[in-house]
Amino acid sequence: MSQKINASEFSSQTIPLDIRLETSYLYQPSEKSERGLLVLHGFTDRAQSVKKRLLGDEPVPHFHVLIPNGLFPCPSKKNSEFKEAYAWYFRDPQSGKQMISPEFAAEALMNLIAQVGLDHLDWTILGFSQGGFFAPFLLKAGLNCNTIIGVGAAYRAEAYEGVSLVKVYGIHGAQDEIVPYAQAKSSFEMITRLGYGAKFFTLPDLGHSLNGSGRKIVRELLESR
Repeated sequence: MSQKINASEFSSQTIPLDIRLETSYLYQPSEKSERGLLVLHGFTDRAQSVKKRLLGDEPVPHFHVLIPNGLFPCPSKKNSEFKEAYAWYFRDPQSGKQMISPEFAAEALMNLIAQVGLDHLDWTILGFSQGGFFAPFLLKAGLNCNTIIGVGAAYRAEAYEGVSLVKVYGIHGAQDEIVPYAQAKSSFEMITRLGYGAKFFTLPDLGHSLNGSGRKIVRELLESR
């Protein structure tokens, strides 16, 4: 069974600064399940787009699936038009200066998960691009999570400091120029040395996205959970 959740259905009193996170999709399995799948979009992206990109049109059996929009609106311009888009935090890619912290967004998202009554679940995080960078901050905020699947992401060792051991899988296009493939692979090797990296999958002809082969890998990893 699927249910579309509107932000207006939730009280915002427990979310910092009275900010609401719009939850675009919440799918509940027909049978009793204690597993959750949290899908996190990338920078200037949104829930509807990342759902199609990472999961396609098929349901995800045996999981509660939560796909929220990011905390900060940041519409992106394509040609002469702007499209709806969001981000989880903002870090200047040139200077590395953090202007909007991931910790703030992690706390707000944890409050939303509690509001919809899913904070008891055993979660898997599926994060695209910035969503993959953001994932370990949710563990630091207290999310019960044993598996992170990063797609088109790189991995900052400092973000995993103090995080209990979790299996991290990487899926990356060899032609990615947004998050360069070499950077993603070398940073994954770094967290592997720290005990987090499980397996890194290379998609030879893919850029900064996910294709059918990648979605098949995602489904296989979820089934193995």
